Amino acid sequence: MTYPTSSRRNKRTRPQAEPIAVMCGVCQPAEPDGAYYSHRQQHQQQQQQQTSSYSPAKPMHHDGYLPKTVSACTTATASSSRSAHSAASCMVDSLCPVTGVYANIADDYHVRPEVIGRGHYGVVRECTHRATRRNLAVKTIQKSKIGRLDHLQREIYLLANVNHEGIMNMVDCYEDADCVHIITEKYTGGELFDRIVESTSPRGCMSEREAASVMKSLLEAIAYLHDNGVVHRDVKPENVLFESRREDAAVRLIDFGLARRHDRNDGPMSNPVGTAYYMAPELLKGRYDSACDVWSAGVVAYIMLCGYPPFNGSTDSEIQDATRRGRLHFAGGAWLTKSDDCVDFVRCLLRRDPRKRFTAREALMHPWIRNMMAF
Repeated sequence: MTYPTSSRRNKRTRPQAEPIAVMCGVCQPAEPDGAYYSHRQQHQQQQQQQTSSYSPAKPMHHDGYLPKTVSACTTATASSSRSAHSAASCMVDSLCPVTGVYANIADDYHVRPEVIGRGHYGVVRECTHRATRRNLAVKTIQKSKIGRLDHLQREIYLLANVNHEGIMNMVDCYEDADCVHIITEKYTGGELFDRIVESTSPRGCMSEREAASVMKSLLEAIAYLHDNGVVHRDVKPENVLFESRREDAAVRLIDFGLARRHDRNDGPMSNPVGTAYYMAPELLKGRYDSACDVWSAGVVAYIMLCGYPPFNGSTDSEIQDATRRGRLHFAGGAWLTKSDDCVDFVRCLLRRDPRKRFTAREALMHPWIRNMMAF
């Protein structure tokens, strides 16, 4: 497994006696009425009720500290030394099963208390590297809330091994006794979801050119993942961030908490994970492949163009039932001004049969994308 390097990655470190306490904040963006928006608001309120304080915990030994690691060049051969080293290694592995290295993030970073984002299992805050003063973002995940830590280990592995301008860039990773901290670049432009909320009106939402620009970047990121045997499984506006506040800012695909490796020759996946609005019909049936990401991208495109989802409902169950029925409509004022190529593009991504659905690479070659990006 490959991890990013840092000044503290090559040795297990002694935790500081007084680590900086990081207190959770509450982040509640304003959202308009409607089933699509209120559904997300209810989920955020449930998350906020579970918010608690966090302080990096020290692994306890007989003297209160983690024993130092025996250097590879140590010449001691006494069995007692080998036993002590083995015991220390086992202790670190049990305390830090995800990375195998204990590291206190407060040694290298100042983490601000305000929460700026939330994922499936963690919260995101701003942080500053103490030596370089570089401002970054850190996603803190409490290990006690994760059912299977190998899934968290998989997320870190995938982030450490992807390199694409349309995907979040992971900078470092720290693990202490309680939490795993994933440090990434900081993107200040906000979520695509918020951009949709700001742009929605009775006449529609984003312009075709704006939507095409986002879709091009998003499909390029998805195509890169699929070419490298990775399926995201949670493509949605909340997981697309603008790099800055500029109108022409690039976007980044984030949150790999549900991502996994899946090559073309692998059998179908069966675990129905994701967010209800964006889950493909075959995923709901428990037999799907990477085409589920393209379906999700199609739902994102539909919402960007009209301001509401193609398959709606007040509960996850109702939304999934609507997806199974698959009645795709392009009615209403928002679609009257959209081009035929635009509607055809969305249809190609939302084909119910995954074998007939466009791949991400094919979608990038659609006339709508090519024509919108030509000027």
